[in-house]
Amino acid sequence: MAGARLRYREVVSRPVRIAVAQYEPHVGEQDHNHAEAVRWATLAAERGAQLIVLPELASSGYVFDDEAEAERTAESPDAGPLVERLHYICVRHGCHIVVGLNERAGQRRHNSAVLIGPAGRLATYRKLHLYYNEQSWFAPGEDLPVVETPIGRVGMIICFDLWFPEPARTLALAGAEIIAVPTNWVSSFKPTVWDDRGYCQGDYVAMGTAAQNGVVMACADRIGVERGTTFLGASIIVGADGWPVAGPASKDQAELLVADVDLDDVERARRRTPRNHLFTDRHPEAYRAVEVKGLLTESR
Repeated sequence: MAGARLRYREVVSRPVRIAVAQYEPHVGEQDHNHAEAVRWATLAAERGAQLIVLPELASSGYVFDDEAEAERTAESPDAGPLVERLHYICVRHGCHIVVGLNERAGQRRHNSAVLIGPAGRLATYRKLHLYYNEQSWFAPGEDLPVVETPIGRVGMIICFDLWFPEPARTLALAGAEIIAVPTNWVSSFKPTVWDDRGYCQGDYVAMGTAAQNGVVMACADRIGVERGTTFLGASIIVGADGWPVAGPASKDQAELLVADVDLDDVERARRRTPRNHLFTDRHPEAYRAVEVKGLLTESR
């Protein structure tokens, strides 16, 4: 087994070091949240991470009291202070960062993920599937960007988007090799929060998504209790074969997960056998439900 591991490492050709930061933003406290995002991104960059993922709504916190608080903590991905400060880290360390942002866009707000690199803001993804009270504060997005970067092709989704197979499949079919997932997994409405191994359901959904699409999944959750809402931690990095390469992290402690992946594993994972491929074996023309009425018989 050790020999096989060594031979595998000798043929790594597209290595990427990924980090996800799990910590606790504070709702409404932008200065604190900006400082924490910078601190965790810097720690990850100093450990050699080339792609760093921070939690959902890392800029603002999550459980807003009212419209005024949601608006006061919104900022622009182009001219806002958080993106500017994270851009400096990208320039200094040659890395890329995905951060969750309460985005102000004209007269609307979005629950967004911003991809930043040494060249500046590369893309903004606006969450499509808004969870519970997010619908009071945000408008849904309209598209799914895939970004060509020096480390690979990166897509983004956010938290509840994971429970819908279409976004990740769309990104994978468009060429995404890594999907960054800023998330705020919560205990609300869940009869089972963690299993006896410390996995939350989001971990298993991320593993299934990676396995179904042959993509690396990097899920950065937060921790803490905010206005009665408990966040689950359990951040995770999943390889393209669907198995964890780091995590899950703890339920309630701040942690930095770091993992090395080989993006050549993406195509290997998609080619499930010498005769099967996750994409070319698809039959979209046949994916339609056909109603069949069975015979009803009366009991006599």
